[in-house]
Amino acid sequence: MRFGLLGPLTAQDAAGPLVIGSAKVRLLLGILLLKRGQVVSSDELKAALWGTDLPATASSSLHNHVTRLRRALGPEGAGRLRSVPPGYLLEVDRGALDGDRHEELLGTARTARLREDWETVRRACATALGLWRGSPLADLPGLGHSLLYGPGLQALDEARLVALEWRCEADLRLGRYDGLAAELYALTEQHPLREGFHRHLMVALHRTDRQAEALAVFHRLRKILADELGVSPGRAVQEALADILRGHTEPARQAQASPPGPVPAPGKAAGDGAPKSGDAHVPAQLPPVSRYFAGRRTALARLDGLLEDARRHAGTGPIVLSGPGGVGKTTLAVHWAHRVRADFPDGQLHLNLRGFAPDGSAVTPDSALRSLLEGLGVPRTRVPASQEARTALYRTLTDGRRYLILLDNARDAAHVRPLLTGSATSLTLVTSRDQLLGLVAVEDAQPVALDVLSHDEARELLTARVGHARVTADPRAVDEVVELTARLPLALAVVGARAAVTPALGLTRLVERLRRARGLDAFTGSDAWSDVRAVLSWSYETLSTDAARLFRLLAVHPGPGITAAVAGSLSALPPPRAHVLLTELAEANLVTEGEDGRYAFHDLLRTYAVELGEQVDPAPSRGTALRRVTEHYLHTAQRGALLMDPQLPPVDLPARAGRGVRPEDLADLGEAREWFSGERAALVETVVRAGAAGLDRECWQLAHVLKTYLNWGGHWADAATVQTAALEAAERLDDPTARAGAHRSLAVVLRWSGRDTEAGTHLRRALDLFTAEGDLFGQADVHLDLAGRYEQQERSEQALHHNERALEIFRELGHRSGEAKALNNVGYFQALLGNHAEALTMCDAARLAFEELGDRRSLALTWDSLGVVHQETGDLEQAAHCFRVSAEILREVGSLYHEAVSLDHLGDAESAAGRPERAREAWQRSWELFDGLRHDDAEGVRLKLRR
Repeated sequence: MRFGLLGPLTAQDAAGPLVIGSAKVRLLLGILLLKRGQVVSSDELKAALWGTDLPATASSSLHNHVTRLRRALGPEGAGRLRSVPPGYLLEVDRGALDGDRHEELLGTARTARLREDWETVRRACATALGLWRGSPLADLPGLGHSLLYGPGLQALDEARLVALEWRCEADLRLGRYDGLAAELYALTEQHPLREGFHRHLMVALHRTDRQAEALAVFHRLRKILADELGVSPGRAVQEALADILRGHTEPARQAQASPPGPVPAPGKAAGDGAPKSGDAHVPAQLPPVSRYFAGRRTALARLDGLLEDARRHAGTGPIVLSGPGGVGKTTLAVHWAHRVRADFPDGQLHLNLRGFAPDGSAVTPDSALRSLLEGLGVPRTRVPASQEARTALYRTLTDGRRYLILLDNARDAAHVRPLLTGSATSLTLVTSRDQLLGLVAVEDAQPVALDVLSHDEARELLTARVGHARVTADPRAVDEVVELTARLPLALAVVGARAAVTPALGLTRLVERLRRARGLDAFTGSDAWSDVRAVLSWSYETLSTDAARLFRLLAVHPGPGITAAVAGSLSALPPPRAHVLLTELAEANLVTEGEDGRYAFHDLLRTYAVELGEQVDPAPSRGTALRRVTEHYLHTAQRGALLMDPQLPPVDLPARAGRGVRPEDLADLGEAREWFSGERAALVETVVRAGAAGLDRECWQLAHVLKTYLNWGGHWADAATVQTAALEAAERLDDPTARAGAHRSLAVVLRWSGRDTEAGTHLRRALDLFTAEGDLFGQADVHLDLAGRYEQQERSEQALHHNERALEIFRELGHRSGEAKALNNVGYFQALLGNHAEALTMCDAARLAFEELGDRRSLALTWDSLGVVHQETGDLEQAAHCFRVSAEILREVGSLYHEAVSLDHLGDAESAAGRPERAREAWQRSWELFDGLRHDDAEGVRLKLRR
């Protein structure tokens, strides 16, 4: 967990930023963070939240706010907020606050200031100031005036001003005067009593030959201090004044003491003595910086952070910058190397190792060492013959020196290992399509992974290429180019170059050409290095046979990411073997492994995999792979659906899946929900892809077993896509039962999505088909659905009629679960119609049946019905209890829509009972759920919150 105090309050966990709800919950978190590691009493917290005007419900309200805060902090943070008498304690790790990082950077600056290492002082202070986003806890304005918490906030602000003073001082010492006087003028206006800013301004003006202004600054400060405080300026300001009057200028100093003298020109005998400064050989081999560099702020920050660590710890291991072909590794490496070259006064070496060159002409370690030694000034005739001797000389010459060595396009760890220096004072930056795990594991290399650009970064790069005017004239076309290039820098560069050389061609026309082009043809450059297809092929050609086959088959997989288990069925391989191959693909940067264990590739790599599959693998082979992955999902999803809803009628599947298919074992409800959540996008697309491929029965069956998860979770758009494809497949099957079931499933989704008229059409069609087939069970289910439709129309009598018809059929069939559902529904509508005693009897009978059957979701819905009955009779305490139990069970099983409904009912009951705070808490959670589901009911709950 990380928290931000240096500006508006922020919180984030491993998944990203957290939303901390109401103002009081944010205030509560702010106080606990300011007093982290301390128990804050409940009395202190109540006083901070409500002042002296404490409500009668202050204690319970505080408890509710703490509950909301725990919920907002998520699974990672909730356990850190503990109840410890006489109050609460928030456990926050050292380094989790941005203020901790600020303090650390100031410590670095303080130490460097004592050493007069002004470059480090400036860098540390600038980084610290970059952490600030505004006044500390700016969104909690009352906190700064508090006697308890104001001093803590003032201490944070004081640390910011110290960082500003030291950074300005470092600029003066380093002779960086541009814009400094203007900045200091503004600072003296903002902080008129702060003498340090005035002193720095006087010095800056004096050194830029503005002595009269410098003296005016002194006289203004003297008047302010005399008028406000009755004192004179301090010693430091007086000394600066004396220097100005004497005409003395303190020289700007170097960033730090120079390192040991440069490497003597190789070949000098030891007795020749130290070389003269003119004899020093300082290589400067970095390639030119690209004028089109854009974005990469996260990667640059990571590289800067590693360099800062190296400064603190007197050196570092190599840095490995890895990523797929065309992602811009070299461009970033060169850009950053130029940015930090001043940190390496002994020189910068650069070598393209050509590890993935199309002609196989990789530079051998022997040749690389010769080039590096010559770059250090060793005459060709003095380069040793053996690789071992070259490595030894290379490490001798770089020992204790500060070189930046950029080794570009390495093939693997063995390619680089002989080229590493033996001294930590130099920095070796390696780029590769391979992750070079051997260097990370053995040589303490620091990995920096590079992926495609963000959308904004891609726009920035394209703008640099084609010009701001053309981008402004056609912004929609720019967004389409970004989409079509998959934000791959090389593809953007090829398109940008074409646009630049044909200025008369509008971007819209260019987009049309890109869309018409086949596969990667749109991104073909003038040579192999600028041809996206060729660049990607160099990585593909290094793969083993099995890994290459899996890479091609990944294009068949319908989802955005794939696990090793699914990849095993896709390729008809055991999952452990599939995992090994996926790891090989990841190390070659042809796929990326996510935190959830899924492997994915960007759209252009997918296009390349499709092209290769069409060239290498016969169509029947690709079709068989799609069937295997569909069967994998079908068998696993049925297991998960039955864990969620044991009463779901299963589809008829073979006892064993097809050859090569290894479905996953899901142990419990939690594991099932997690699996569905992770595979949702792939499952939806698999249904669509299966239908398009003629796998109609599998398409319909997979849609059937998915409806529980999708409907309970309120994923209406996905459910509509799935059930529409299922209905089309069922029509092609000429299976009346399948068609009836598909009509009914689609109707349920449409009804919950607010498309009532369409839902009614499909329900009538389903009822006709089930009746024609003599399927009583199907008829009863449709009657339940028709009742739900009439409920939404607030036509309780018609709803009651259909529920009673369903109850008759289920009793005739002896179907206990169906009978209990109908009983609950009949009781609910009896309550709405005023028949409370009968309603209570029926709903309670349904509750007992569901408890016996173990049907948790239906049990929760029955508790909600009981709540309605008790609310109708005026027993608000019992009603609130029933709604609370219902919501808790629904949250447990993952039925989000109905959880939102029960919470809405709970809020109504609490409001009627005169407990507005509890009502708002329930409505707030209900609104969040409805809003997340994009359901129309969100507006009604929002209006209740505004009352």
